[in-house]
Amino acid sequence: MSAERFCASVESGEVPVDCHDRVLQIAYIYSNDGLWNDHGVFNVVEKLHERGWSFGQGDLKFNRTLDIFYLAQIAAGINRCNEDYTEGDAFLSPDDFDAFYVQHHQLLNQDAWRRYYSPTFLAQATSARYYRLPDLQDITDSSGPLWQVQQKGIGHFTKLPRWARNVTGTARRSPTLSVTTITQIALSTLEQTISRLRKDHPDFQPYSATQASFWLKEMKIDFTGPMRKEEWKPNRFDVFAAQGGYDMWEWEAHYSPILWNSMEARITHLAPDLDGTRKSKIRWCGMPDGCAVEWDVRRRGWEPELGSEEEIEFMAAVAAKETESIEMGNLDYAMLSHILLGVMRAAFETEREKYIEYLKGRIVEAGRLDESKAEQWIKAVLMVMEPYVQKRDVWPTAALDRSELLRHILVENGQLFARWNLPPTSKEFNFELKPKEEDTST
Repeated sequence: MSAERFCASVESGEVPVDCHDRVLQIAYIYSNDGLWNDHGVFNVVEKLHERGWSFGQGDLKFNRTLDIFYLAQIAAGINRCNEDYTEGDAFLSPDDFDAFYVQHHQLLNQDAWRRYYSPTFLAQATSARYYRLPDLQDITDSSGPLWQVQQKGIGHFTKLPRWARNVTGTARRSPTLSVTTITQIALSTLEQTISRLRKDHPDFQPYSATQASFWLKEMKIDFTGPMRKEEWKPNRFDVFAAQGGYDMWEWEAHYSPILWNSMEARITHLAPDLDGTRKSKIRWCGMPDGCAVEWDVRRRGWEPELGSEEEIEFMAAVAAKETESIEMGNLDYAMLSHILLGVMRAAFETEREKYIEYLKGRIVEAGRLDESKAEQWIKAVLMVMEPYVQKRDVWPTAALDRSELLRHILVENGQLFARWNLPPTSKEFNFELKPKEEDTST
């Protein structure tokens, strides 16, 4: 059956889309055009969901992470075919699905996601609502710069660099916590999340104090220069990595594989045993190519709508630390954690509207939201927090208890940090704040 006939048959309901292979085929057909238009995988997933189609079954049906994962895999397969193209070959067409599936079956079969995602991570409510990158290994072919893909085995080569970049950005944003404290929180939460993951996936790379510390240093955790306005924007790690801004194998210039992967390196931070003179083969693509790469990264599904478990656990712990001893009358409404604590207080108020007006004034005065958006933003946060508040009768009187409740909410609702880009097609509320006013002039 031709692609045109198959498409017409399933869209009319004549042929039911009742198995993985049929969802995959219609997704492949849509992707042949959809990947190259506007927002790529994010457009295609909307088209599938509008017709009631999903790769997931049961509780995973319409799981946004799972569905976009398979679209990203289709994109990887198509791009591999394009890279292998030689003059005289026919380009892939919508009618080539059968051959395409045979060639890339390992990437696309019904159980392919299990090599990339832990079931626990995929089943999280936020993974169902927001697209998240895999927690077991990198999305296919995304470990190196776009158009310069390095094949160095299968693994999660971007995990620690991405985490370290987030830690560095968070340290730059926090006016009350020292780099030492931020680093301690980062290493502790990273070790905890990796340990949990390894309980069900013992083959996953163990926590390494040496590796984590190396990447924190590589991402300039100690940099103390002035804060730039662009640093308040959502995370651009995946775009910059695809442009050649990071080398995931930079450690090879500083550590031998034996030391890097040693048991001792896991326990404590070890000094390098190499001189660091090895030249990286990675080169930044420059402009205007960088703009094309940025668009390509997003259409392929290499950039998440929400971060990893280790990133969100870390930021939630930082927010708890920033608020653990603060009295409600001393909140700094230029700080996100303090703003969120204030909104959490509003959820317990009997005169809620009056308190919201007070909050709105303070946040606008601090320059983090425009007056036209402030009330909508506060009420959107309240909608997230209310289910947690309803489980408690009264406002926690101890500051430590309040910060722990806030941490719990943030661990399960990382979207409140607004540290990742949402595509224009997203129906989710964007919680992004304005940069701090004192930093906008730099």
